[in-house]
Amino acid sequence: MGLLSNEYFLGFGLNAVDAKSRLSIPADYRDALGARGSDKSLYIGPGHGGADCLLAYDKRYISQAAREHVERFGSTSERARFDEAGLLFGSAANVKIDDAGRIVLSTAMKSLGDIGSHVWFVGGLEWFEMWNPWRYLARSDLDLRIARLVRAEMAARGLDPDKEPSA
Repeated sequence: MGLLSNEYFLGFGLNAVDAKSRLSIPADYRDALGARGSDKSLYIGPGHGGADCLLAYDKRYISQAAREHVERFGSTSERARFDEAGLLFGSAANVKIDDAGRIVLSTAMKSLGDIGSHVWFVGGLEWFEMWNPWRYLARSDLDLRIARLVRAEMAARGLDPDKEPSA
């Protein structure tokens, strides 16, 4: 079925982080995990390409990322190989999704992604990104149509897209 399959992370979402650092994963993303044959766990690490967000994925994506890493570096002993491996694989945390569809974001993960009171979810087919919505809107390369979408979702939840609440 290709890209129309329900095993891909598609779409977007905006959810609050509660006082216990719990965050609900969008239902479509949980469904995609099930369709991908994953259990109720995610791996969460730093965003690709230096993006100031978190990247979430399942075991299947780890295999893909490992193959791509080997293709880029082979068996070289260059420091860049080890630095990238440490970033991609060494800083990832395995988190379990509870029966209510939530994960708990550790203090370290919240800091790594600069996550505060809310998370903006962005599907990326094999993975999804988790952004502080105010950081996402601050991106200089953000398509204006997407910015309107984020702002509308924030406004629907009573959030001011121009002013992040203090912690």
